[in-house]
Amino acid sequence: MHSNKLAQQIMKITNGAIEAVEDTARETVGFPDYPQRDWNSKDKEEQFVSLFGAQPKVIAGLWELIKNDVDDGILLKHLLWALIFLKVYAPNEEAHCAMVGWPTKQQFRKKVWHILKHIAAQKSNLIKLKNRHVNAPKSNKGLRKCALLTGDCSDFHIDEPSPWNPKWYSKKFNGPGLKYLVAIAIYSNNICFAEGPRCAGSGDESTFYKETLLPSIPENEPIEVDSGPGGDKRLMGPNVGSTRKKRKDKSIIRGRQETIFAMFKHFNVLDTHFHHRYTSEAKMMRQYKLCFDSVAVIIQIKLMLGKNKLF
Repeated sequence: MHSNKLAQQIMKITNGAIEAVEDTARETVGFPDYPQRDWNSKDKEEQFVSLFGAQPKVIAGLWELIKNDVDDGILLKHLLWALIFLKVYAPNEEAHCAMVGWPTKQQFRKKVWHILKHIAAQKSNLIKLKNRHVNAPKSNKGLRKCALLTGDCSDFHIDEPSPWNPKWYSKKFNGPGLKYLVAIAIYSNNICFAEGPRCAGSGDESTFYKETLLPSIPENEPIEVDSGPGGDKRLMGPNVGSTRKKRKDKSIIRGRQETIFAMFKHFNVLDTHFHHRYTSEAKMMRQYKLCFDSVAVIIQIKLMLGKNKLF
């Protein structure tokens, strides 16, 4: 489906679809069903975000995108299971099962990973480099005078793999981790690029840019970055600016990267140690990628619906 049609599909979520999400949430987690938690209270959306990481309208939009692709027997409530998994990410599946009516751990696991596979599959439809042009000024000849993207890398915690290998070591938090590179549009609320995971200690940020993002954009297009990466004229660091005001403006723009990573880490699966270990390192990386890409899709839908903002 074309991305413009996807956007229209998400933006046209009906009140009936939103009510279906709310009703399903009440049935699934029994929340809220007593006077101290008035169902129609003003903080209903905050209550949803605290449990599912997203507002009812966002959840309805997400279900609209995947409902025709999931297997028979996969219901709206299973989407809520997956969102609880991402948002809460408890130390064991038993805690998750207790929150959603006590399915077996096997049932919960099977439904959740099936849902995450289909959410993550929407990433290529919603997160596109071409969206950096939305609301942007026309390009200049030669090297652009203003970048269309900011980029930054962030490390994410994982349980210590065994046997230990220095490739996992993150200097940012002195422990094992995975690294992601995320780029966002400067002139609109869009995630335009999200690449990873890589072992946190397997290479520097400059290499990450040169092997992923830089080959995907024109050779005369710069990217606003922090002082870490270098080695390419397109990586415009904090000191690249002709006046103090321009350098300050660039700093404000780069600050939005901290906002986007805070949105990612609002989901506990990306904020705490990823503890889903597997016999295969490759499988662990695939499962982590499903979680990260799913969160990226959810955040992008939030941005599209105005539930989150970068500016």
